[in-house]
Formats: sequence, structure tokens, C-alpha cells
Amino acid sequence: MRPNADTVIDKYLSLYAVLPVLPRLNQRWHHVMVVPCFKETPEFLTRIPAPPSGQTLLVIGVMNRPETDPDLSANAPLRHYVEEHARSSPTPGITLCPLAPAITLLMIDLEHLEGVTPKAEGVGRARRVGCDLALWLIQQGHIESDWIYSCDADAQWPAHYLSQSWPTDAAAISLPFQHIVDTETPLNKATLIYELWLHHYILGLEFSASPYAFHTLGSSCGFNAGCYAAVRGMPLRAGAEDFYLLNKLAKMGLIFRPAGPPVLIQARASDRVPFGTGPAVTRLMASGEPESMPFFYHQNNFNALKQVLECFPQWLDGQEPDIQRDLSLGLPEAIADAATAQLLKLGLPKAIKHARRNSRDAQQCVRQLHTWFDGFKTLKFLNGLRESSGDHQTFLQISGNGSNPQTREALYAQRNAMINQWGWQLTPGEA
Repeated sequence: MRPNADTVIDKYLSLYAVLPVLPRLNQRWHHVMVVPCFKETPEFLTRIPAPPSGQTLLVIGVMNRPETDPDLSANAPLRHYVEEHARSSPTPGITLCPLAPAITLLMIDLEHLEGVTPKAEGVGRARRVGCDLALWLIQQGHIESDWIYSCDADAQWPAHYLSQSWPTDAAAISLPFQHIVDTETPLNKATLIYELWLHHYILGLEFSASPYAFHTLGSSCGFNAGCYAAVRGMPLRAGAEDFYLLNKLAKMGLIFRPAGPPVLIQARASDRVPFGTGPAVTRLMASGEPESMPFFYHQNNFNALKQVLECFPQWLDGQEPDIQRDLSLGLPEAIADAATAQLLKLGLPKAIKHARRNSRDAQQCVRQLHTWFDGFKTLKFLNGLRESSGDHQTFLQISGNGSNPQTREALYAQRNAMINQWGWQLTPGEA
């Protein structure tokens, strides 16, 4: 664990943690993984990865139901399974179930403990309760690792990752992932198009040399315990909680992106969250032709972002920056004007002054400006630029395929071309 991590964790647990109940336990485990559970069937428990030989895994499930869903039986199948297989209930609302010799499920029935989850908090509260309990168990000595792994019920982790040692300067990990789309169906096609959008966005950030070029899926990431506490935990949001947490953690240290086998994610249209993969896939399916739906960023947007980031050092050198003039040196006038308008709207001049006043040297000054212009502001900048320019593109346009319909095999080829440079491994039959 990092220097002073114990102090940071103690402070977080005493002031900010969301812990509706604390179990009385006498076991110890090597690893811990958190899985929010809403309208899930027990079948997902068969996908829990086996830890390395001689090691053990605690899976913290958090059963929840948002107030937007009036179905009192939404969690009944999973609740019944847990009750049937319970080994013990160390505290009301918490049940321990053995899943395998080396795997234990600790199920928190948040619906039982708190009732329905507020609409504005949704899955963010479920993840927060699970991660905060994992943090408490680490502090209490029940978990040997100082990493909290985050998964979803529709995802299957390769056991490979539980045996890894992560870089000492890593605040979080963002793992390879792949949606399972093994048949030619509208659902699978829409899912694959959305996955391609995720990859296209990260490639655009890499092209622009953004320090926030990493995927942010709650199903395939993990957090250093001390860093998680330092950024005050999982945001209490009904969606994008994973994006906001990793965005904060990127300011603490490295978001490590290992090569290797992917976390496998089931393709499904879902209304569990108000936005994200499930709702996006639903909208793409409804369009009938997801490859012709204009929601990809134009290369012009990433060209503008690249020019902005390249201008940071000169805007911090003490002279009053002329943002529009500097951007127009490398961009068409209309794009430079639109980018300038977005930066002024975000408050760039004030951020530049703040970075100058609060930095010891040029390197720290640039780092401060990148901390201000984080993943969230980068997204706002790109969205604002896209809306003002009308540069919404379809997958067919960004892939150069004109108006030709795309087969699953053609989409695989596009996906593989995107991810090969990251060293991600493909599952059999999808090369």
C-alpha cells in the first residue's frame, strides 16, 4: 500500500464512506471484487473468475433496485438463490455464500437495508456501498490485496488478471474488454457498433495526446485502495459513475492499460441505467441501421483537440494568450473559431491564470492545466465542437465504407484493426 494510505483510508471511512452495515467476519481473502446486482439471475455467478491456485476471492454483490422500477420482485430470483445457498448471515442484510472452494459471495441486500435507491444515485450508490465495504475489509485486514476490482453481472473476467502485480504508480487499471457478439442479430450488430464507437473515441484521444485516453467501463477496471479513498470514492450517480471515478483517479496516478485477454461482456439491451452501453445499444437497434446512425466524432474534432493541447505550454509562458490566433495557425478558420468559443465557455483563461499562480515551474504548470482540462472537460469540448459544427459522422463514414451494409465479419475486422495496437487478445473465432 502507498505511503500514508492508511491515514487516507481511515479519514475516508470515518467521514465519507457509505456503509449501511458492517459485517462481523473472521475470514481472510486474497482478492475482492464488487458487482452491482439489479434484475440479475443467479446464472451470472458461474462467470466469477477462479483465483490463482492457493488464493481466494471475495465477491461483494450489492442487490439494489432504483426507485424508477416499481417491480417489487425484480431481484426475487437472485434473492431466493442467496437464501437457499447461504452459509451464514453475519449481519442482517448481509449473506455469505460459498460459490467454489476458493470463492465466497458476500451479498449485501441494499434494497432490504435502505429500500429503493434514489433515482439520481442508481448504480453509483450500489457500487459505492460495495467498494466502500471492500475498502473497510482491506483496512480491517480481511483482504490481503490493496486493489478493489470492479465488475458487472454481464461480464466475465479472465482469471489471469487476479494473479497480476500492478505498477506501483498506478491509481487504477482499465482492462481489455470485448462484447460477445457471436451471431448475426440486430442486438449483436448494434452492440458491436457501439463498441467500435468506444474504441474510436479512445483512439481519437490518443491521436490528440490527451492524458485521459483510456476506457472507463465499470465492468473491467480496478482501483488502488488508497487512491480510491483519496478521491472520496465512487460518485453517487445513476450512470457514468465509472467514467467520473476513473477521471478523478487519473489525477492521482497512472491508469494502467494492460495488454492481454479481454473481459467478456454479454451483449444485451438494457434499461438498468439512464445512459451508457445498454441504452445506447437500444437506440442503435431502434434505428434499424446502426452503422448509418451519425454519432461518431469527425476527425476535425480530434484535430482541434490536438492543436489545443499542443498550445498549452505557450499559453502558460507568461504572455496573454491569443487563443483564436494560435489555433488558426493549425486549423481551418471555422474550426478554430468554434474551438475558441468552446474553450472560453469552459473558462480556459481563468484556468491558465490559476495554473500560473499555483505552480513552481513550467512542468507543474502544464500538469495543473491538464488536471483542469480533464476527461470530463475534454468530452464537453468535443461534444460542444461537434454540435456547433454539425460534424456527426456514421460508422460507414469514419470507416470509409460508403453506404455498404456491414456484415459481422466486416465489423470484426474493423474492431481488430482498432485494438491490435493495444495488444489486446482476441477470443477464438473472432480473429
